[in-house]
Amino acid sequence: MKKKKAPGIDGISTEIIKELHDMKPDILHYIYNKCLELGIFPETWKKGKLIIFNKPGKGPSPNAYRRICLLSVLGKILDKLLVFRITHLLHKNNRLHKQQHGFRNGRSCKTANFRLWQAINIALQERVSVTLSSLDVQGAFDTVWRTSILFQLTQANCPQNVFKLVRNYFTNRSIHYFQDEEVWNFDNQRSVPQASCSGPVFWNIVMDTALDLPLPQGSHIQAYADDIIVVIRGKDKEEFETKGNAILEKLLAWGAEHKLSFNIQKNISNAYYFWGKTYLRNPPIISIHNHTIQVVNNIKYLGLTWDCCLTFTKHFKALRDKTDSLTYKLSTIANEFYSKRSGLFRKIYYGAIESYLLFGVGAWGNRLKLKKIRDSLNSLQRRPLIKITKAYRTISTEALQVIAGVVPLDIKAKGVFGKFLLTTINNDIKFGSKIF
Repeated sequence: MKKKKAPGIDGISTEIIKELHDMKPDILHYIYNKCLELGIFPETWKKGKLIIFNKPGKGPSPNAYRRICLLSVLGKILDKLLVFRITHLLHKNNRLHKQQHGFRNGRSCKTANFRLWQAINIALQERVSVTLSSLDVQGAFDTVWRTSILFQLTQANCPQNVFKLVRNYFTNRSIHYFQDEEVWNFDNQRSVPQASCSGPVFWNIVMDTALDLPLPQGSHIQAYADDIIVVIRGKDKEEFETKGNAILEKLLAWGAEHKLSFNIQKNISNAYYFWGKTYLRNPPIISIHNHTIQVVNNIKYLGLTWDCCLTFTKHFKALRDKTDSLTYKLSTIANEFYSKRSGLFRKIYYGAIESYLLFGVGAWGNRLKLKKIRDSLNSLQRRPLIKITKAYRTISTEALQVIAGVVPLDIKAKGVFGKFLLTTINNDIKFGSKIF
């Protein structure tokens, strides 16, 4: 457990537990082994302390407040030990779905974006039209059904002692809010506990059942936590409508079975591709709960703007504006509170800005062969490099990169993307005449 984390109601911090473990390690070993043996999660560790913050710039409405729940550190340790057991069980029984990219080791936004690009690109190379449908599960972690989690654990042949511990972990949970000398107590008999270590794992157990739904031939479905996206192939409007509505009906039925619903107004949209061009003049009508899904030229997914031709032009344009703003804010803070030396901002560039610029390389990395993409990347460096070199704005980008001693961003991106393909996707990569 990380140090300097706020403790729960019991007031026992991570530092205290570490000291106890260093002095008497057998005590904690005995307690946790006994909990697993008896299948009991202590009642005191089930109590959460509610902290409420008002979001900056928001009014006094209830939605303007952010809620944080502080749990017992002792309980979180047992929770994490439980996660290790369940994850090992699911991995051993091949129950971790390969299309779930959230809360998984070796999976990330980068792998999710790469697999989505791959699904679209394969269809376009075969001269097949595709549509993307993005769906958001409403209040996913706050509404997930515990019975569904327990049922999926039985399907995975969960050992009896682990199953009993999970079942007990969900019972008699409560949240307590302290205001001055008053205390409000609330039962928490639904959802996974907020701030728990096991919440993401339990959510994935339920979400993976949606990824196993039988879909029309050629369709692709994947998820990042509670964000679902579907790639549908079709030859004409009628085929898109038939397949699209059939898929949404299956997902709605899945949601009803697990007592989950989709946020119709928030994040459901379609982008149509026709051999690299949008097909919007007479788009298919795909609906959910009598609500026709909006047809758009661009779709926002995991921090990237996917345009109709997969050029990511709009993404880089928006990123440049954000980068200029970020550079100004970081340099202002650095100058006021630390130092005006250029060496400091160089560290800021490598530590924060460069990784920010390379976000999404899993999606646009394959486009680095295009000069337009490379030029867009290098232009993103201009404002940070001007801060480092203190050069005039009229200086060329190439000169800035040489004077600052910073690798051009397109070359850096090729290296990052190549490493990603080699270590994560396990693809062969080619640099010059050599294949790795």
